[in-house]
Amino acid sequence: MKALLISLFLIFHSINLVAQGKSDSLTKEITKLQDRIASLQYNELIQSMTQRSILLPGYFPELKALVARQAYNFWDAGQDEKLVSHLNIYKALHEANKYLGFDSLNQKFYNQIIGHTQSVVSIEFGSNPNIFYSAGSDGKVLKWNLTNLKGIPVTIYEGNHLIRSIDVSSDDQWLMILTKEGELLFTPLDGQRENPEKVIDGDRVQMAAFMPGNDQYVVITKDGQVKLKGYKVEQTTLGKTREKILSIAINPTTDVIYTGTDQGNLISWNKVASVKYQFEERFAVNTLAISSDLKTMAIGREKGDVILWDLKQDTLQRIISGHQSAVTDLDFGKGDSLLLTASRDRTTRIWDIHNPRKLPIVLDDHNDWVMTASFDKAGEKVITGSKDSFLRTWPVDPEVLADRICEYVTRPLTQAEWTDYVGSSVPIQATCPK
Repeated sequence: MKALLISLFLIFHSINLVAQGKSDSLTKEITKLQDRIASLQYNELIQSMTQRSILLPGYFPELKALVARQAYNFWDAGQDEKLVSHLNIYKALHEANKYLGFDSLNQKFYNQIIGHTQSVVSIEFGSNPNIFYSAGSDGKVLKWNLTNLKGIPVTIYEGNHLIRSIDVSSDDQWLMILTKEGELLFTPLDGQRENPEKVIDGDRVQMAAFMPGNDQYVVITKDGQVKLKGYKVEQTTLGKTREKILSIAINPTTDVIYTGTDQGNLISWNKVASVKYQFEERFAVNTLAISSDLKTMAIGREKGDVILWDLKQDTLQRIISGHQSAVTDLDFGKGDSLLLTASRDRTTRIWDIHNPRKLPIVLDDHNDWVMTASFDKAGEKVITGSKDSFLRTWPVDPEVLADRICEYVTRPLTQAEWTDYVGSSVPIQATCPK
């Protein structure tokens, strides 16, 4: 009997422990669920605040800015993976900044750079991280300093023709100018001459670029010959193609030259042979870019998509889609994790190529085709050029835009504004603590 009582006690005790364990587990699940609900509620609040900030007219600049900045504060403090919300956060911060320090006399926004009178078609950096060059259909090449974009740019070249693209030699000594007519010009960048003379290549060309790290350059002539040229070397012909060449990129380690064609093909060239890569869909290849680690090439097409190409295996990794019109320019940034795409749909987009679930940041201020776009050397800014004749700059990190708001606003949100835009259930706090 005693043994039976002991056995029953042990059984009931065990049942009690199991029940207690389930209760603890249930409590943890309820806590997690409550946290998740709170997180979703904050996300809804953030999305509501960003949209209301965007919709506020520009004649309420401080309120517009404060609501955007407070939404950023909530968003920045959140622990959830930011796959979508960063789009509205960036847009709200940018739209608010447009009306802070707005130049009403010249109708000029904070990120607008005026210099060209016609389409901006090409942007190139040299080795100096603060200096970049822009070329326009107005026949001008301008030199800009990132530290003083409000200053007057230096006119490097001015001619009576349409410019298609420019390139800067590895030693920063020469600027290459390719015109729409196929004329190839060179002008010195040493700054020692007031009226530098131009050097003209004898061939009419479709595409041209400097070879990285040496004195040579490559041209694709009008009749399709691929030639290596230079001042200190003999001319070499690498081959010939019947397809029209629209784009070019060069591997700085192997000196392999990649060209994109109007037939939608990718052709690689070296001193031994050429190889043609064909894709299932045949859309013109408008632009090419190679990552700094030399593992990936981005291929921008007339369709509006981008092919990521594995340079080690010569295979297609994946296709990025999103633009509504042709891709016109590409650039890698931030340790090759970010890809910049410009398009005729009037937008430039910043993609996180290591996280395909994350939507791109959309930069959409231009009023016409975006012809060219580039990260700065540090990967902290984007510079774009458009058919609307303007250059624009954009910070990559939304924190820069958030901090700029706090440099301009002179007051906090009032209690009434806080209740209206945030709600009475959330205690009021300083939007700009500093």
